[in-house]
Amino acid sequence: MKTSLVVLLLVLARVSTTFAQGTDSVLIASHRTAPVKVAEYPQDLFAKGRMDADMHYKKYKKARNGTFLGSVLVPFLGLIPAVISSDKSPRMENLGFPDAELMKSPDYASGYTQRAKQIKQKKIWKAWGLAFGVNVAALVVLANR
Repeated sequence: MKTSLVVLLLVLARVSTTFAQGTDSVLIASHRTAPVKVAEYPQDLFAKGRMDADMHYKKYKKARNGTFLGSVLVPFLGLIPAVISSDKSPRMENLGFPDAELMKSPDYASGYTQRAKQIKQKKIWKAWGLAFGVNVAALVVLANR
């Protein structure tokens, strides 16, 4: 019985980690392969916004840490802050964009904010998955006593 419980919990932890990663890795690989020149073309500004968000967006830490702590303390109740905070786009003051003039371009701003939201979601769900893993490990230790 203990073995089947451990296997079930490990499978759930793997599924939650896979869900947290999503299809983001495909997008990252595809936009990093070629350097982007900033030009008047909207797709170039959109790509530049995404690349800048990868380098400059760092203000996701409060949401990530809150999700982690809530999930470690009460595992399934930690889903509530994870869902709520990952659903919201980052606030303008938290974006940390490098150039205010570029943010005036709708294409650049769209690329930057879209990628910042993806980064935030990825970090929040990784934190939830890690907290879930900590809880699974604690259950395994307690079950083997």
